[in-house]
Amino acid sequence: MRYIIVFFLFAVAQWVGAERIDSVTIYGNAPEYASMNLTVQYQSNYITRDFKDLRTFRVQKTGDFSVSFEVKDVTRIYINLGEMQGHLLVEPGQAYNVVLPHYKPLREENKMNPFFMPEPVLLGVKDNSGVDINRNVQNFDLYYNQKFADNIKKIVLTNNKKLAYQIIEESEEQFPASEDSWFQKYKNYSYINLRNFIDSSNKRKLIDENFSNKPVQYTLDPYWDAFNQVFSNFFYSYFNSKQGENVKAIWPNVESFDSLAVAFGKDSLFYNRTLTELVVIKGLYDSFYSGNYNKEKIITLMKRATEECEGEENKEIAGNIFHKFTKLRVGVLAPGFTLTTLSGKSRELKDFNGKFIYLNFANTENFACKKDFQILSQFAEMYKRDMVIVTVLTDEDPDKAYEFVRKNKYKWTFLHFSHNAKVLLDYDIKAFPTYYLIDPEGNLVFAPAPAPEENFAPMFSETYNEWRYKKMRKDKPKARTIYDL
Repeated sequence: MRYIIVFFLFAVAQWVGAERIDSVTIYGNAPEYASMNLTVQYQSNYITRDFKDLRTFRVQKTGDFSVSFEVKDVTRIYINLGEMQGHLLVEPGQAYNVVLPHYKPLREENKMNPFFMPEPVLLGVKDNSGVDINRNVQNFDLYYNQKFADNIKKIVLTNNKKLAYQIIEESEEQFPASEDSWFQKYKNYSYINLRNFIDSSNKRKLIDENFSNKPVQYTLDPYWDAFNQVFSNFFYSYFNSKQGENVKAIWPNVESFDSLAVAFGKDSLFYNRTLTELVVIKGLYDSFYSGNYNKEKIITLMKRATEECEGEENKEIAGNIFHKFTKLRVGVLAPGFTLTTLSGKSRELKDFNGKFIYLNFANTENFACKKDFQILSQFAEMYKRDMVIVTVLTDEDPDKAYEFVRKNKYKWTFLHFSHNAKVLLDYDIKAFPTYYLIDPEGNLVFAPAPAPEENFAPMFSETYNEWRYKKMRKDKPKARTIYDL
């Protein structure tokens, strides 16, 4: 019995330890951010530069906050903070006492500006938690980037490879690290912008030494900077090389992503299937926007990539790009999101599947939005059997927005965007209010949809009846609706 108990305790310890390895906690006190919802993100797709939410948390009225999330490796996290974007490198299993910067509210004109770039700010850390890795990277970046900027013109104009090597050697002396450490990998891939000039006439050598036989570094910023630089518009150059002749030959008739990856894999540079998939995905992405290739074919191949990639990470990257290619097209899945209600509960868009969704983006200080709310209040009751109304508010202060909704006794679902610019970008929000209609399976029906006063009622009636007719051919109706009256 004693051995069983010991084994059980050991197993529990191992399980707890395994969970703790991937868990990161950030906490602190920031009274300026009291009652705000903030979202921790990471860069999930370095090809498209898209971000993914890790966790949304609410700062208490006292300013206290604490949030935990999981990462698999050293990862740079981001938090949108009004006009700024805080960032920090975090390691699995660590806790960070974070200092948030002085709050600068996001100006109204920047909320709708697709080209607005928040000011990057390295988050402060108390108690020396996580200081070393962030300080080392920051100091290295400042030193190396200055050396690069001061000398790159001379290196290019005079083909001075010796100077390029000298910069790398001096950087290594200033910032030593063990060979297999994360920091050494960070430095090695940072140097590739120099090595690209050193080996400009022999790109195959550069790929072979830095990518072909190396594991993909999914969360390492310099790896992806180097990858995107080395493989930029790669199809064009590769199709016109001797090694790419067989890929060029099959391109006109290729129908599957796997066939394309296998063709690349015949080249010794691309024996690594994981890397090959990413090179093909990157090539398809660049080709889509080049205007020189059939877009429908590329969309089909990217869709196949979501099914035929061997690694889950690559499937996710391909899926993200596929949705980027097809987002807001009628008939495709509406971009998903996870936001919070005005009372702080987390809700996903897919939670509302099963009924039509009249999704709108609004601000309680906008006159047109306030006017539409009065009609939406009627719609919420009129169509409650067949349609839900979901309003995403972009108010700076969620408590003030909550009070507005409570005072007016609005009964439909209100969510707050939590300073998450991604949801606004995903739905191409450029003005308030903006509307979308989503069917019960989560597909876009109208993108954008008419506003309540723009003949929405007859449009929805026709749309619902068409959907219902198709549904009845498969299933018998289970309940009468207002359209049976």
